[in-house]
Amino acid sequence: MGKNTKQLRELWRGFECEDQRMVLIPFGPDKIRVAPPTTDAFEALAAVLAAHRYVIRTEDTDSYNCRTITGGTGKSLHSYGIALDVNWKTNPFLKHSKPRPVRFSDKVTQDTRAHDVRLGLADTDMTADMVADVAKIRTNGGVPVFEWGGSWRDRKDCMHFELDLSPDELVTGIDPSSVAGFPEIGAARSMVPAEVAFTPPSHPSTPHIVIARDGLRLRSGPSATADIARLLPQGTHVNVIARHGDWSLVDLQGDGQADGFMSQAFLRPTAPADGAAVLEAPAAARDVTGLVTADMAQQMFPLTPRANIAANLPFVLAGLRSRALGDKPMVLMALATIRAETEGFVPVDEGKSRFNTRVTPFDLYDAGTSIGANLGNTQLGDGDRFKGRGYVQLTGRSNYSRISGQIGVDIVASPTLANDPTIAGVVISQFLKNKEAAVRSALARDDLKAARKLVNGGSHGFERFRDAYERGFAVLPA
Repeated sequence: MGKNTKQLRELWRGFECEDQRMVLIPFGPDKIRVAPPTTDAFEALAAVLAAHRYVIRTEDTDSYNCRTITGGTGKSLHSYGIALDVNWKTNPFLKHSKPRPVRFSDKVTQDTRAHDVRLGLADTDMTADMVADVAKIRTNGGVPVFEWGGSWRDRKDCMHFELDLSPDELVTGIDPSSVAGFPEIGAARSMVPAEVAFTPPSHPSTPHIVIARDGLRLRSGPSATADIARLLPQGTHVNVIARHGDWSLVDLQGDGQADGFMSQAFLRPTAPADGAAVLEAPAAARDVTGLVTADMAQQMFPLTPRANIAANLPFVLAGLRSRALGDKPMVLMALATIRAETEGFVPVDEGKSRFNTRVTPFDLYDAGTSIGANLGNTQLGDGDRFKGRGYVQLTGRSNYSRISGQIGVDIVASPTLANDPTIAGVVISQFLKNKEAAVRSALARDDLKAARKLVNGGSHGFERFRDAYERGFAVLPA
């Protein structure tokens, strides 16, 4: 028999509003914060939704949130990291005067089912088959794992999935045979996720700026007869990876990957040849870190407790000041990155998921694996040792080593220091400093996708990043 909310609060009380204990895991295109024992369960839920081709929207999907239960006085189960709301715009909370079952749409596509919800003809854009498959998820001990809010007779909360068992019952693990879509998960374990598929450049890159008045052509080869890929305007920042005679092999994204060749005569270096970026904020830009308040940042983080923002914002702003990144664009970049990476505005550990764990925690990041090689992990145990941490989810021995030398704190010997708020604020700032030229160039072009890609190598969390950046642009001082 299922457990009630009071029982679940008691069973999971050790995680109540414990921001620092939550871990960050992938959930479809999103990242969610959950209690550590629940990671396999939410992975199973994601697998079922994927098997039914259900599209998860990042802008209205959320998990951990220390708050009061809707319509009550006690803590919501979201406060314990054991509940998740999915696509609340098309799975709204509904009260009704008489008990009734959920109303499913009979339409074939998710969009047309959502249209029925907006017309009041259905309660959810989910299908009965998908919900039934979620209900089939069991532990290896045979215990049902999830309860769905759409099944409640007196109200409908179709966005809501909550764990319906104790930590002791969950410790036996999830029975893969009970999870629709589990074969897809198994296949995915050998894939490199976009957010960690980073290959360090084989040569140190040097930031340069385009000085050609009419712009400079990016070509496919080191020759004036090579195909033209694009024309980059004057003032564009690029990273020179290597020289080929009078031509430079350049990286436009700051990720160490080559994008083409440009004439070196029309490029001016903005940093020393050792690759240590020294490009400062434009002279016309002023430091606004002393003017940014928790109330302003709260508008960029509408789902985050203000207490988290008030406690952590000063560390981030101090880190930005220490790296001469206190102007509005770079403050926006840092805060929007935190919204995309760790929306709770606390430095946290990366959680276990199919992207990082096969048998032992983070073994897919270990030395000898393809992901581990990309992350510069060279020793057994490096995967877990250098998992994602902090406001920016710094990952891999290479990143830890580079940042460690730059900030003067040995986070290689003591990786957990990357979650210390004082240090985490400097880490995210130094991380952005290392990509400053490319970030500024992307922001100047209003290319937020390129700016986001510079941090995580893909578009993961982009909707949250863009939403935070645009909200912040309207409220932060210039």
